[in-house]
Amino acid sequence: MILLNQITSAVLQLLIFSGVPFVWYILTQKRIKGFFKWLGISTAAAPPLNAMFCIFAGFLAALFLPYMWLYRSGNLNYQGFTVDAFRQTGWSIETSAVILIWAIVQTSLSEEILFRGFLCKRLCHKFGEKTGNAVQALIFGMVHITALPDKNIPALCVIVLLTGGIGYALGWLSLQKAQGSILYGWAIHAAVNILSPIMVFTFLLPKGTA
Repeated sequence: MILLNQITSAVLQLLIFSGVPFVWYILTQKRIKGFFKWLGISTAAAPPLNAMFCIFAGFLAALFLPYMWLYRSGNLNYQGFTVDAFRQTGWSIETSAVILIWAIVQTSLSEEILFRGFLCKRLCHKFGEKTGNAVQALIFGMVHITALPDKNIPALCVIVLLTGGIGYALGWLSLQKAQGSILYGWAIHAAVNILSPIMVFTFLLPKGTA
């Protein structure tokens, strides 16, 4: 049942996050053809592997300790179907499937579509690349404060700066290194989101919760 609920939740979020840019595209372009390329669901002539590795490694190096503090101090909640599955069945096939669907589809794909594929490009077109990318990154960071049960100032600043920073880096990757493609940022985003619950469930959840 948890796996089915996770699939349903992921599909719904993907449809909603894709629906906004799709409606915009139809209204502004007056056609359907070319939507996926316009959104950035396309490959670059030369995959930016070096830049991808640097962003991924930098993200892990810069964010590990702050996130550990957020979880340990109780400033960051970890809720949802992933933690429910782990608490019920531990490291099972179901838990692994729930994590993969959540990480690859519900969060990383839907967020890359909305923030980097749609919002970043529209803001860059209006305000210029640096400003547009910074604004979408700030919005991306602020959206994540919903995960904070106690909205204290230090925790708010940490979560906005951390998630906003990765949002800016992924926007830069798409704009400067990937010819507008969001696929490479999606790969980084998904990898980070897969590692996140693994780290939390292994090191941070109280003993006996699984």
